[in-house]
Amino acid sequence: MEKELEGKTALVTGSGRNLGRAIVLELAGRGAQVIVNSRANLEEAESTAEVARELGAEALVVVGDVSKQETIDEIVARSAERFGAVDISVSNAAIRPYQSFFDTPIEDWLRILDTQLNASFRLAKAVVPGMVEKHWGRIIHITGPDAFIGNANRAHNVTAKGGLRALTKSLAIELGPYGITVNDVAPGAMDTERNELSHPHVTAGGPVENDRERVIGQIPVGRLGTPEDLAYACGFLASPRAGFYTGTVMWCFGGQWIPA
Repeated sequence: MEKELEGKTALVTGSGRNLGRAIVLELAGRGAQVIVNSRANLEEAESTAEVARELGAEALVVVGDVSKQETIDEIVARSAERFGAVDISVSNAAIRPYQSFFDTPIEDWLRILDTQLNASFRLAKAVVPGMVEKHWGRIIHITGPDAFIGNANRAHNVTAKGGLRALTKSLAIELGPYGITVNDVAPGAMDTERNELSHPHVTAGGPVENDRERVIGQIPVGRLGTPEDLAYACGFLASPRAGFYTGTVMWCFGGQWIPA
């Protein structure tokens, strides 16, 4: 069980820190060889890779923006050279500015959709052929409450995450016959490093009406989620024993939201 992903190659986008880092380490601990990706911070990515190696995994670092096709092409090419085809693909990279609809320029709208929704489509296009050849694959999209509920000041992110949820459902049906599962893991209010300007509602020291204690008071289990909480869900969905789970969502909300 502990090394159930031995011989598998796992890619996690946006994995230099926070949720992505925890997912990499969960998959590495289960025996996968891992590809760490950060948009620009080589130091963070190398740190994640080093800890993965301490867990006994081989690790490759690719720095680049996955909203760009050339970054995805580089990831796939370097994986093929070092490990072979990607078996497990986790789309985690995201940017979520806190902007009102009135203050959102079209450039920001397109940037958020490119980073979260379009990048996930491009990534699937790149890795699925190798999965089809093996008749085995795991695709996991990291969504969140914005995929299921409306949210002020988040029109671009709500649209991107809602579209990602729709993409998951469509790909699950189309790729299932090839032994590929496609699922979502949705983090709620998580205890991670945050930019106060983009996450005022979960940032320590913010306005009283938006502070962490108020958010925690809304969560039935009485705490923020941890990156490890989310990573465990990804580890399960990536495992060989999760082969009958596809098109599903694992809500890591602590009971704060319970979508229908």
